[in-house]
Amino acid sequence: MLKNKPALLLMLCILLLLSACGTQDDEVYENGNSTEDYEITLNYSDHDPPNGLRTEFIKEYWFPEIEKETDGKVTINEIYGGGLLEDDEALDGVRDGVADMSLIYPDNYPNRMYSYELFKLFPEGPEDFEGQYNIFKEGLEELPALNDVLKENNQKPLLITSGLPIAFGSANKLDSLSDVSGEDWRASSRWYLEAMKNINANPVSVPFDDVYMSLETGVIDGVMTNYDGFHMMNFDESAPNIILGPKLWWSAPFIHTINQDMWDKLPGDIQEDILKATESAQEEFGKVYADELEKTIKEEEEKGAEIKIADEEDMEAFTDEELFSKLRDTWAKEAKEEHGIDDADEYVDKLESIVDQANKESE
Repeated sequence: MLKNKPALLLMLCILLLLSACGTQDDEVYENGNSTEDYEITLNYSDHDPPNGLRTEFIKEYWFPEIEKETDGKVTINEIYGGGLLEDDEALDGVRDGVADMSLIYPDNYPNRMYSYELFKLFPEGPEDFEGQYNIFKEGLEELPALNDVLKENNQKPLLITSGLPIAFGSANKLDSLSDVSGEDWRASSRWYLEAMKNINANPVSVPFDDVYMSLETGVIDGVMTNYDGFHMMNFDESAPNIILGPKLWWSAPFIHTINQDMWDKLPGDIQEDILKATESAQEEFGKVYADELEKTIKEEEEKGAEIKIADEEDMEAFTDEELFSKLRDTWAKEAKEEHGIDDADEYVDKLESIVDQANKESE
């Protein structure tokens, strides 16, 4: 008996611990909902700093709305600037529970989230965020591969935001997109690099964090990116000549997810409150998007930037239908052969219909 005493003590401790956990659950749950004693802190990770359009919005509106709707039972521990997960770690990090919530940005996973690349191949979209959101929402509903990659990585999508439209910023004269001919330009994806090549620029791949110095030192002449990112990174200091395309929507969604296991553990009323807060935030972001676009233009002009709104000639040059039709064919071929999307041609047709309808409704 003495030889078994340590084992018996260990078993007793385990039983006491399990009993305590059961008691705690009884105190904070009632019929599947939370009691007054319930509280939880969710860790949120984001690779961007907290002063951008999107991060400032979730910090100032979405998270406070969650805390308000849940009567303070849910608080969000926000970790920005890649302090918890770097931009290419978020998909695995949320899957494995390193963070409870995070931004998932498909551009950081061009192979694993290949289905999302299709959005880029319809470069002209609605000027308003509401129209853009409808494209993302219907796409997630009608193109199963978009949701499948999140399910496979144990995540539930909550909020979808977006960047401001495409801006072309140059260190040199930029009266029209024809001025990029022969210059070295950075873009964010293989598809946009092809589009820049199509208007006779020399496409250059440069990490986003290196763009400012590359512009400053003349490694590149210009950059094509989302306007809020351009502004947040102060690219206008070295590339003050800008063409802005309000109809050239930034077609990579910013998807804010939660670990599915964590979501399933939340009491039913807490889930409902989070969804209610998210719905409110989703509607509010459209207003913030429009205000931020006007605000950003004004701030950059005050700093001395020369900003031109893309005219019909610029639009036709960048959105060249012959080029993007070929790129969509390339996407479909790779989707079938390398990514298991057997009905890829149907994906192209469905998304084309969704985008066309959204453009008509936003006119």
